[in-house]
Amino acid sequence: MAPDCAPARLALSRILAEELLVPDPDLARLAQRWAEQAGDNAPLDAGSLAGLAHLRENGAPREARRAVERPTLPLHLLPVALLAFENPRTVTALTWHLAALTHPDPESTWGAVAINVAASRLLQGHRDFVPDVIEALRNNEAPVLLLETVRRLPLLRRENINAVAGSDSPAIGATCAALWAAHTEPRTAAAVAWLEELPASLTSAASTGAGLLGARDGLEALRIALGARQVDLNAVKRLADQLARISPPDRRA
Repeated sequence: MAPDCAPARLALSRILAEELLVPDPDLARLAQRWAEQAGDNAPLDAGSLAGLAHLRENGAPREARRAVERPTLPLHLLPVALLAFENPRTVTALTWHLAALTHPDPESTWGAVAINVAASRLLQGHRDFVPDVIEALRNNEAPVLLLETVRRLPLLRRENINAVAGSDSPAIGATCAALWAAHTEPRTAAAVAWLEELPASLTSAASTGAGLLGARDGLEALRIALGARQVDLNAVKRLADQLARISPPDRRA
């Protein structure tokens, strides 16, 4: 079972949300806040840990991953989809640049784009996000294995996804597992349970999958995904509403 990275992921997502809500977002300030927040022992994916450590030590993104490190999927970029879900180009460009601050691999950056494009479509009320994800990946020369797996996503069974998840790229495995759960498994609790039983190398699948299920099924999906963890769901909802420009209900009525 993957380690519980929900608190660490939410901390980084909260920082991103706060910075995106500033009139003139500053990526350098965002990177600094991220680096200060995440310690070396935080339960994050390996790419985030290495990328944030590099930011702390050098004040700039790394240009390449270590030879022994496999590409992983960033798990804290969903606020971009909440903010810009009506503008696909912004979602694609901003997600890619933010992912590249910590993850220098195309499998990682385009996996993050695939997740946020899917989230954007779900937030618009569309359940079938696969054509939009394919378009974003194809138009930007994303890694072939990622594109081809997404193309076949509606035809794949859970055992096929398990095979992809066990491939040499945790980034592609986590991306496709999260997308498959949100696209194919209609039962929120069953989707969450399957994602959480994936290997520890695919920590990002459970985290990003929970975000996609929240975009698809609403706050109840997040309650199921976060369970008994020490997370203030009301605070998460308030920040999400701010990003999506949703006004709170008028309680005077």
